[in-house]
Amino acid sequence: MINKFLATIAVTTVLICAAGICLAATLTKDPLTGLPLDPATDPVHFGNAPQVLPEFQLCKSKVQMDFYSNVNSKQDAIVAWYAAHLQGFHQNHSYIDKRSMDMFYNDAGTVVVSVVSVPGKEGEKVDTHAITYYAFQPGLSAAAIKSFGQHETKCN
Repeated sequence: MINKFLATIAVTTVLICAAGICLAATLTKDPLTGLPLDPATDPVHFGNAPQVLPEFQLCKSKVQMDFYSNVNSKQDAIVAWYAAHLQGFHQNHSYIDKRSMDMFYNDAGTVVVSVVSVPGKEGEKVDTHAITYYAFQPGLSAAAIKSFGQHETKCN
């Protein structure tokens, strides 16, 4: 009886995985940057692998990005989590097109974590829309990184 039950569970698991609903590992670090990854990126414990976005050039730097959109937490809670876990990083807050954006970046400008909210009023407790990890080679200036929260990136 137990063998029949275990066989049923095994077959069910294989069928579920074949349908693309297989449980995946929960990452604790972003694969691109090695930086900590907020647990809110895996709200239902089905795995939180990033969407790897295509490389491009910005301000004479090669840009690579990992994008996490399945975030289940308020913007202020996510920003507080990153502020506590990215020791030594600088933080820049902006509000544009009805969305809050908080950027965390290192001194070299080679690594950036962006936390963007869903639309809402400035200061309103809204949900997080996405978290993006960036790697720049060579690094960007602090002024260029801060300009991400504006309509035009300034490369100087």
